[in-house]
Amino acid sequence: MKIEGNKLVALLISAGMATTFLAACTINTDELGQGISDLGNAFAGTSEETEKTRETTASLETEPEETTAEPTEETEPEATPTPSATPTPTPSPTPLPKRVDFSEYTEVDLTDIFTVTVEDFGEGAYTDDDEEMLAAFEGNRLVVTDALNETVKDSINIVVDGFYMEAEGVYNRMIAKADAQYKLTGVVETIYGITVDFQYMTNGRVLSVLMYYAVDGTEEDSKSVTDFASFDMLTGQYISFAVISKDASALESALRAGLENSLKTQAAIDEAKNTATTETTETEENGEKEEAAKIPSAAEFEKIYLAPGPATSEGQGNSLATIYGIKDGITYSTVVDINAYSDFLNRYGASVCIL
Repeated sequence: MKIEGNKLVALLISAGMATTFLAACTINTDELGQGISDLGNAFAGTSEETEKTRETTASLETEPEETTAEPTEETEPEATPTPSATPTPTPSPTPLPKRVDFSEYTEVDLTDIFTVTVEDFGEGAYTDDDEEMLAAFEGNRLVVTDALNETVKDSINIVVDGFYMEAEGVYNRMIAKADAQYKLTGVVETIYGITVDFQYMTNGRVLSVLMYYAVDGTEEDSKSVTDFASFDMLTGQYISFAVISKDASALESALRAGLENSLKTQAAIDEAKNTATTETTETEENGEKEEAAKIPSAAEFEKIYLAPGPATSEGQGNSLATIYGIKDGITYSTVVDINAYSDFLNRYGASVCIL
């Protein structure tokens, strides 16, 4: 009986432990489902966060491209030419409009619309009582009275009138000097004479003016001045060797040689210009020796000028030209064919000298 009681007690104890174990192992299915649901949500949240992270990363990676594109949009206005910028011309195979025809400039007869006036004059200055002459001023004065436009007329007259005013200034100074002598001594010791002369030549396109004045008086005051100027009658441009030639010094050297050679072959003497055309000779007449003027060599000419056409006041289109050389106040000249010097002329020189 005692053994069976012990078995019973052991059985009860085993049953209690089993119950306790089952109680301990009892699972709350509601809480388990909730836990599984939370775990699923956690995984879902993690996936959403991961997707958001990827989108954020992707947006961060693409943002620099947008940032890079923005400056491009800002620089586009700079690439567009502003109104003040000059667009670069684009070559086009299409022929340009018909060229301007400049032929009328060479076809116009300039002598019909270009007028030069030369006026002779003479005047004198006297003492206060008008009994004694102090100085005389005579010669001619040149002025362009009509041209293609006022600018051409004015540009020529300024130069020519400047030379006349220089001669007139000398005349006024000689008056003052003679008057001072008269007031000091009561006698006019020297009567001064000032002569001015203008000669012009033209070929219908170029006007050349040879200007000269001389002072006749005391030895210290006596002198002569010669100057020369050529003008384009169409534009009023001042024409020099440098303007019409490829090499100004070479052209001048050729003109010097041409003048010397021509003078040596001339048979007549130009008395109006006091030029001589014979070599130095000595002759005896009535026991006195006369020596003919010696023709200067090419290098002895102090100045060399080139005028279009012959020394005439009528403009005639041709290829003749006049070479002037100045030596000791004497003017030497000769007429040549300008075609002989065409190699020295540039395009402009040929167009205005060879007509």
